[in-house]
Amino acid sequence: MKLVVEENLKKLGISLAYTVVEFTNSEYSEDIWGKLLNPLIAKIEAEDTIEMIKDDEKMVATKKAYRALGKDPARFRPSSDSLWRRVIQKKGLYQINDLVDVNNYFSLLYKLPFGSYDLGKIGDEITLTVGGVGESYAGIGKKAVNIENLLVLADGEGPFGSPTSDSTRGMIGEDTTQAVVIGYVFSKMDVEAMQQEIKALAEEYLKDCKVIEQAVV
Repeated sequence: MKLVVEENLKKLGISLAYTVVEFTNSEYSEDIWGKLLNPLIAKIEAEDTIEMIKDDEKMVATKKAYRALGKDPARFRPSSDSLWRRVIQKKGLYQINDLVDVNNYFSLLYKLPFGSYDLGKIGDEITLTVGGVGESYAGIGKKAVNIENLLVLADGEGPFGSPTSDSTRGMIGEDTTQAVVIGYVFSKMDVEAMQQEIKALAEEYLKDCKVIEQAVV
């Protein structure tokens, strides 16, 4: 797999931290929810507020990048904002499958948008770019996502993912055996430490998991 960030986006301080995994997916894991998600959700519900989202350094940097590209982050919220906001409002999280649930845990933990994509459904060469005029795609759980001026991941067939909402094309299913987990990074942070923790958590909580590759681009 080759992952590239366009130069104009690098100049905005945007990078991608990715992890390629081979694993056995399943519908539900008691350990993922009992040891990871439920304790984190309880902590956020007890301690966090909507004002914390507005003031969080990573959120501020993320939304600044959206505005620089011409996309309103209040209308097209980064997934990290949407998830954090939902938990603060005590609406809980949807339970999907092991990898998606772990993906959501990473987003809540690091306050960054994360996306996971089935490598059997997307091309080997992926570019982080910006959606063109009038572009959209079929979103997961949505009829269509307007990706004009939105950061998007694209392969030879076109865009399939974004830090706001992913398309159905690369979505993770219970039959997924190889995937890439991508964190969208918009500010300076200890990415190396985050990647080490992601590797450890993936190998502990995803069944038969082997981390094949990790890098930051």
